Amino acid sequence: MNQSGITYIDILVTLGVILVLFTVILLTINPVDFQKKGRDNKRISDISLLDRMISEYSLDHKSFPDSLNTTRTSSILPSGNNGPLSKPSDGWIDANLTSYNPVLPIDPKNDATYFYTYRHNASGYELNATLEYLTEYSANDNGNNSNVYEVGNDLTIL
Repeated sequence: MNQSGITYIDILVTLGVILVLFTVILLTINPVDFQKKGRDNKRISDISLLDRMISEYSLDHKSFPDSLNTTRTSSILPSGNNGPLSKPSDGWIDANLTSYNPVLPIDPKNDATYFYTYRHNASGYELNATLEYLTEYSANDNGNNSNVYEVGNDLTIL
């Protein structure tokens, strides 16, 4: 008598093939790198937005936002500001930037390693971000520090 159907061997072989394919795909794609790339793309976008906000502010006010020669980081609220860090009028940059964007960008991780930095002197400013994966941007940004992504009109301030 000839019976047709699925045997346990067929199921085990199919599951084995699926498991091998899944492992190969997971090792090839590496989701951790995708997350790092995603955070770095957000950082680059945020720094570009901050660059635009500061440029527009300086055109309107004939000065740069915040105190002269004071380094600000996106992970620390300046004394006297009531936050949150992303509030454009009382956030991590001590100036009212509400007319340039509804929020003040902060780093996706915003911890002791990954944060944004801003500083200006009388003639220029610089914004920095530490990247996790897309480090070629840091090396090719024409700044003086190859470990951070630098934007501004004077990349020697920080």
